[in-house]
Amino acid sequence: MLALTCWSCKTEYPNLPYNDIESFSIQDADGKTLSASIVNDQIILYWPPLVEQPESITPTIKISELATITPASGTAIQLQSDKPITYTVRAQDGSSKNYTLVFQYNQPLVQAKMNLLEGKYYLSYPKNEPISIRGENILLDETQTKGYLVDKDGKETLLSFYAAPQASGIVFNTPEDLKPGIYHIKLISGRYTVLTDPFEVLLPTLYNVIKWQDMFYTGRKGGDLVLNINSREAYELYFKADFDHFIAVDNLNNEYSINNVVFDVAAMTITLPIPVSVKGDAINTLKMMDKNGKLLSVGNFNISLN
Repeated sequence: MLALTCWSCKTEYPNLPYNDIESFSIQDADGKTLSASIVNDQIILYWPPLVEQPESITPTIKISELATITPASGTAIQLQSDKPITYTVRAQDGSSKNYTLVFQYNQPLVQAKMNLLEGKYYLSYPKNEPISIRGENILLDETQTKGYLVDKDGKETLLSFYAAPQASGIVFNTPEDLKPGIYHIKLISGRYTVLTDPFEVLLPTLYNVIKWQDMFYTGRKGGDLVLNINSREAYELYFKADFDHFIAVDNLNNEYSINNVVFDVAAMTITLPIPVSVKGDAINTLKMMDKNGKLLSVGNFNISLN
């Protein structure tokens, strides 16, 4: 009778209906705890700026009493996937709720500027120099940072890296078929796309054509000035088809047109007939001009005249 009385007094409680995620946290690369924000059915995890996103995380998850969660707390999750990551919390009474993990990269604003003097880039031979930009907050991950050369018509050419990107700057190789013209560089780094100011690509400087290092030239007014060719290949590749004449600037800043110039690539010489009318006693600048009077290249020299 006593046992029967006790059994009849036992209270039965309903299964709990709670299926919430109460907290979600991970450890970053330095061992610091990062806690996610739980907003409705989203787990929003903010990753620190300028720190490479990991391929996987192992979260610690706290859920409602007597509920279960799939995947379980402490299970490694791969982030490098196109599929959304979903957690399912099932309450004691069998009801369930799905949560989607949203991985937010807390990226500061990216800035980029061309690292060029007066916005000019000169082609060179036999290989063009790399081109660099100065910046801020550039992501180091080469899968998230890309550079494109954009011409005046909007055509984009993907640039390869000369060196690994840095947060404060990046260096790209230039295309082998780069032509003179006006360009921008479009930098994509994470969530940001930045377009640099325009810059001008010019033909090689005259030092690629005229040998100057360790050479001292002296000419005579009314006579022929013989210069040495620095690179036959540079001359033939960039200038031979369009060159027409030189313009010489003397040390008094007067300009003189020099025609009938002879390029002897076999002898590796350039013969310039110096006008007798030159007033100064030196030529400080030479300009290569095309048939339409357009400047091809320029170089500063110190050529003494008698």
